[in-house]
Amino acid sequence: MGTIINAAAIIVATLLGVLLKKGLSDKVQKSIMFAMGLGLAALSLGWFFKDFFQIHENQIATQGDLLVIISLVIGVSIGEWIDIDGRLTKGAMAIETKYKLPPLAKGFISATLIFCVGAMAIIGSIQDGLNGDITTLVIKSALDFVTALVLAATLGFGVMFSAFSVLLYQGAITVLAGTVQSFLTPEMLASVSMVGNILLIAIGINFMELKKVKVANMLPALLVPVIYYLVMAMF
Repeated sequence: MGTIINAAAIIVATLLGVLLKKGLSDKVQKSIMFAMGLGLAALSLGWFFKDFFQIHENQIATQGDLLVIISLVIGVSIGEWIDIDGRLTKGAMAIETKYKLPPLAKGFISATLIFCVGAMAIIGSIQDGLNGDITTLVIKSALDFVTALVLAATLGFGVMFSAFSVLLYQGAITVLAGTVQSFLTPEMLASVSMVGNILLIAIGINFMELKKVKVANMLPALLVPVIYYLVMAMF
């Protein structure tokens, strides 16, 4: 139920954002995107530190340092080999051409990454699947509503199609949560959350146009901590 609310919020916000887009100049749109990127990078960095730093006996310690780096290296290697970014872009553009739609690729890919790689998407879906608690996903829906509104006002109608990505991604996690419950340790969730927040920082860098980062090619990094802890649980 939480995922359905989330997807509906994105669709409604996109429709409102597209209407708003008509009254914004290119200069204003670029300024909004920069502000969006700056805010996303700053918030994601804070979320990363929340999982990264731990306090034990009045001392600050870190966790998952090496695993996060290894996850990013392995993940981006796999992603570049498969060329996830290129395949997503070509697929979206092919649909645009075939059905004579307005440009969708950038809005769809950017919004999908923002809405799916964050910690709230993963943890909220797990909570919904395990005990029906949709609190986290409802909060995420409110945040995604604002984000989708701003994105649609600058990137257009393609943002709405990210709602289907959210339905598939979060829905799958919700359904599988009960099956893998015994393997969902706090350490695993923290590691996945840290990697996800680094990807969000990369998205923020893209929005600020500081450097072109193929964030989609980094997505396999989210699976590396999961595989690591599943293997460790066998021994």
